[in-house]
Order: sequence, then structure tokens, then C-alpha cells
Amino acid sequence: MSLRILFAAGPGNVIEAHRNWRAGKAEPSQMSVTFSSEFESLCVELGASAYIVSSNGTPGLLKDGQFIIEHRPKLQSPRLNYHLSELMYAVGLLRTARQFRADYAVLQSGTTHYFAMSIFRLFGIKVIPVLHNTLWPSGFPPTSLVRRLLLILDSIFFRWLATATLGVSPACLRQVDQITRSKSGPLYPFTIQFQPELYHPAEPPSFDSPLRLLFAGRVTADKGVFDLLHIMQKVDARLPGGVKLDICGSGSALDELRTRCSELGLDKVVAIRGWTEPEQLRQYIRSSHASIVPTRSGFAEGMAMTVVEPILLGRPVITNPVVPALEVLKLACIEAKTDDIGSYANEIVKLAESPSLYDQLAAACRPLRQQFFDRSRSFQAALGAAIRNSR
Repeated sequence: MSLRILFAAGPGNVIEAHRNWRAGKAEPSQMSVTFSSEFESLCVELGASAYIVSSNGTPGLLKDGQFIIEHRPKLQSPRLNYHLSELMYAVGLLRTARQFRADYAVLQSGTTHYFAMSIFRLFGIKVIPVLHNTLWPSGFPPTSLVRRLLLILDSIFFRWLATATLGVSPACLRQVDQITRSKSGPLYPFTIQFQPELYHPAEPPSFDSPLRLLFAGRVTADKGVFDLLHIMQKVDARLPGGVKLDICGSGSALDELRTRCSELGLDKVVAIRGWTEPEQLRQYIRSSHASIVPTRSGFAEGMAMTVVEPILLGRPVITNPVVPALEVLKLACIEAKTDDIGSYANEIVKLAESPSLYDQLAAACRPLRQQFFDRSRSFQAALGAAIRNSR
């Protein structure tokens, strides 16, 4: 009997991604190789049938050969609290997995609570969680009673019930190792993959004034977008007109960010572009000197592609230790203190006043690129190894 896998793929439009994969086209809305396309390629390689479920908000169902692909939104109800709705979603996926007669459930972080994934093992289905986020923000372990209790429950799952665990960064797997006291199941790291033809390094713009910075990502408070305004306020006070910032992205705080930017008198210093399609974003990266990723301590970042993408194009990044990509790409990064506006301002001024430092960081980008084009380090390769080693 052929291998059968349930894959919980996150909130993306996996139906459209599947059509693009079938047509041999890259997903146009994504900067990196999609995990769903890597998973489907692995299923072809293994001769496996798959039921792919996304929590995308638009319901849909597609059957195509060995694949069944469903958009199944999470239930949003004021009568249900967050934790109960997560458990109910896990039960729904279990029902589907049993009907599909799945041998494996590959569940991406954000699908449900990790400890809730244990129910698959009760019915003989092997479970492989995929961590795209750390269990807690790096350097800021949970202090609330509820979060600590959830972590204890998660530790039992990772220690006794997870068939294997995949992690997008060393920090993700290190935290699993920490909460299980080095007694988890097998751990498999993987590296986000990109199409090399889209990321040819470009010479940076002239290092004349102004220094051009770029923020790209979700426009929410936990990504540090409001900190950016205060950082630029401090920088502009010390180097009037010497540094400019472009903000590319959409999110729940976009309108408020624009209002606050105007209120602070920063419209000539900060340009808020809104959502930017991938090729245009790559152009913004090429026309910048460096990117800035000021994620705050309340967000459990996993890797942060917004650190990787600039480095692939030869641009250094200013970020902080709560972003696990810093550990991997440190030679091409400037490290500021987490949640510290003054620290960011100081590092930006230092960079603006030191062409030699900038040249050193830019040169360090090139040798860091290859890992993101190495398919032997991909999600597909890691998941394939986890499945083969556990059959």
C-alpha cells in the first residue's frame, strides 16, 4: 500500500500554489520556494498520496491525482476562546487523517498547539511537527502561568510522541532540545530555499548621503514598525537628511503607522510604500544600502526571510538577537539590542559614518548565500530524511 500523508500547510493559498507547481511555475506572490511545492515534489519522489490542508480564509477543495487539497478556515467565534478553537481544529484534522488513512501527519507551526498533535499518535498516525517559529522569543522565555503550562505539555509531546521534529533555524531545534532535556525524538534542521536566478548580487548604491534603509515585512507592532519611527527620529536629529527609510509591507497597523509618521513630522525621512510585489521588493532591496529588522521581544521569530533576502542581494542587515537569522548570518549583520530604540539609532549612525564598516559587511554577504540555494538542506530533503528514517 502506498504511503499516505496529511500535510497541514499553514494559511497560504495552496490550491493556487498547487496549480503553479503543476505548471512548473514559481509562486509569483512568494519571495522563496514554497514549502507546499517542496512537499508535493517529495510526494512524487516517494510515490505518496497526500491530503493537504490550509487554514486559508477562502474555503475550497481540489482533487488532482495523488493530491487532495483543501482550504479549511479556522473557526472564528466569540463563544470559543483561542485555546479551544485550536483544539477543535486539531480534532478536525485528525478526523480527516483517519478518513484518508494517513500514515503520517506533517503539521506546520501555527496549525494547533503542539501538545494537541499528540492525538494523532493515539490513532497510530506518526506526527512530524515543522517549526517555522521558536517556542518562545529567543532570550525571553515565558513567564505567565498559562504559557509555562503549555510549554510543559508541549515538552511531553516533543519528548515522547513526535516521530521527528523539523526546524527552520538552530534556535527552533535548540529550544526543543532544551525543554526535553535533550531527550526529544530526532531533530532535522532545514534551510529556506530561494531561486538563484532571482537573486544575483548587485553593486550597492554610492555611499554618499543619504544612507538608504529598507524595512520589508508585516506591518504590525510586534515587528517593531512603530519603533522604526522613533529610531528614525533620533537618527535624523543627529544626521539631518543623512538617512532615509522605505517601509514595504501590509498589515493591521499600516494606517496607524502612516498617521503616526505624519504626526512625528517624518514624511520626508520615512516613505511608507505598503504592500509590494516580490520583483518590486527586490528592486527596493537593490536600491537600498541595508535592511533593518527590529522585531520586538514579544514575537517568536523563526528565521525571518526579511534578513535572508537582503543578504542574498548583497545588502547587510541591522537586527537584534530575538531574530534567529542573526545567529546564522552574523558576519553580514549589525547587532542592536532588542527593544532598544537608542541602540538601533547608534548602530545606524555608526554605519552611516563608516564606509569601511559597510564595505566589510557587504563583502560578507557573498559567502553566506549558497546555503539558501543548496537543495540538500531544504525542507524537502529534511522531511524526506525524517520519513525514510522512521518507516
